[in-house]
Amino acid sequence: MISVLCSNYNSEHHIDNYLTYLNDQLLKEFEVLFVDANSTDGSLKKIKEFTFREGIKKCVIECEDKITVYEAWNKAIDKSSYDYVLNYNTDDKLFSNALLTLSIYSTILPDVDVIYSNCLITDDKNHNNIVNLYMWKDANILSNLIERCCVGPFPLLKKSSIMEVGMFNPEFTISGDYEMWCRMKSMGKTFVKLDEYLGVYYHNPNGVSTSSDPDRQVEHSKQDFKIRSLYG
Repeated sequence: MISVLCSNYNSEHHIDNYLTYLNDQLLKEFEVLFVDANSTDGSLKKIKEFTFREGIKKCVIECEDKITVYEAWNKAIDKSSYDYVLNYNTDDKLFSNALLTLSIYSTILPDVDVIYSNCLITDDKNHNNIVNLYMWKDANILSNLIERCCVGPFPLLKKSSIMEVGMFNPEFTISGDYEMWCRMKSMGKTFVKLDEYLGVYYHNPNGVSTSSDPDRQVEHSKQDFKIRSLYG
């Protein structure tokens, strides 16, 4: 059973597609935990009003202040009901077989802490124009993990393992997922990469880690450098 973690902040331009992609998942039962970081557009209203098909449980957590995506994921993990969690951003796309495929692999590989997959890349918010692909390296090799954040946009994580290593560190406002994978590796956790392509990553020009804003790029570089210094 999988708990999907969704951090939402002003995603009105993406949320309709996102909700549809979730509703079309072939996995019979799962839950989605939406953590809204005090949105000022209509995205929260759409999330509340959307009716999922039978078998999909929805939980909405509203924050009084804007929080980071990693703080939102921590809140969702705390409230999650199942043994596995999957962070899935509102501007990306999961193929309809994605959660079912990951669920099967988690059954086959019960001792693995992180299961991740290749993904396609788009420059189109509606995910129609595929421009490239990510064929990730093996994250079990530390040098690969230090070289770049190679776990992909929607990995499946064993909840007990994340809680054991200490949850996402809110100090890293841009590179918190990168720091988490390096920390898990440093504490002996295991990774498996699937050759299947389970979704599409939107290279969002306004994204947390892909923004073209010079100040954000400088901060991103600083955080990545600190992570490499800690774990490299």
